[in-house]
Amino acid sequence: MLKELILGMLGGTLTGLTPSLHVNTLASLINNLDFPVGGFSFVVLAYAMGLTHSFLDAFPSTFFGIPDEGTALSVLPAHRLALQGKGLEVINLSLRASLLAAIFSIALIPLYLIIAPYYTPEIGRAIVFFLAFLIIITEKGIKKLYALFVFLLAGALGIVSDLLPLKEPFYHLFVGLFGVPAILLSLDNNNKISGGDSTIDMSHSQLVGFSFLGTIFGMMASLLPTFTSSQAALIGSFIARSERTFLTITFAVNTANFVFGLGNFCSTGKTRNGILVLIRERYYPISLQEFLILLLATLAVAAIVNLYGLWLSKKLVNLIERVDYRMLNALILTTTVLGSLFLDGLFGLLVLIAATLVGLTAVFLGVKRTACMGVLMLKVMLG
Repeated sequence: MLKELILGMLGGTLTGLTPSLHVNTLASLINNLDFPVGGFSFVVLAYAMGLTHSFLDAFPSTFFGIPDEGTALSVLPAHRLALQGKGLEVINLSLRASLLAAIFSIALIPLYLIIAPYYTPEIGRAIVFFLAFLIIITEKGIKKLYALFVFLLAGALGIVSDLLPLKEPFYHLFVGLFGVPAILLSLDNNNKISGGDSTIDMSHSQLVGFSFLGTIFGMMASLLPTFTSSQAALIGSFIARSERTFLTITFAVNTANFVFGLGNFCSTGKTRNGILVLIRERYYPISLQEFLILLLATLAVAAIVNLYGLWLSKKLVNLIERVDYRMLNALILTTTVLGSLFLDGLFGLLVLIAATLVGLTAVFLGVKRTACMGVLMLKVMLG
């Protein structure tokens, strides 16, 4: 079982550091690979891979501007800090916030297991309506109408994409809405990406407090299928007082949602991400003893990834700093397009292009990119 834990961490490290890989894409990769592992050992491998991924997926959004669904809203502040020479600080913040979220999540699991069976879809829908209202009302003047326009445009795209035969819709939607516009706008300049100092510029009490807040939001996201990690992080955008506090909330939400998702799965059988869907297909139900083993594995993974995550990121940043920034952006853009074609062919590429146009519309109209979250929210609001 230790071997499977280590293999899972190695796999999650590779995918977490790779641009555009969402946890559901990760599950598809695991399913297509013929792992010589079965039973509970496979559960340990898959869970460790997904959890490790949640610790390290801040790297692509920070240094390449490419998100997955869980890190979409963190792209702009994280990438902006990287352009200011503070990229390694963001990675360190991600590792620490995710570690705290894992600890807080385990402490809250008993309470969570009591609450989980009482979920009703109406609660999630009410929260989404409230968030949509905040997205529009917090813009100024005419930009309220612009934000509504972008919200509806993104929402229509989300609804249409559900009607298409796409295996990985989140890839095309979120990379297009949040990643590709940032890359295209960066092609005209020759900024230098720099890792800089990894020291976190916020107090210990702020780090702990906002990590706990992100954990609570992550717990909500795992309870309500209509309420995703990005929407939970969206609440954080209205509460956070700075880029760093917002990023702390976002990173904590991402990991907490994954850990609590395991609790929901073991308690109710409901799956909240592709990793759990795969586990359910291969091994279900999970006994109480096995659940406790997975919680211990959570602490082990959280501690170990924090030991090597920053060191490995520094090594990769040293390589990135030697590459011309325009060339790097062009290479990432090409890889992103090829990724869409590989995953879903022409339909995937068309959705990527449409999502990019919506993301650019938000930029040119001068509204917050949070309006693009209509891609998930509108279909929930319509029922």
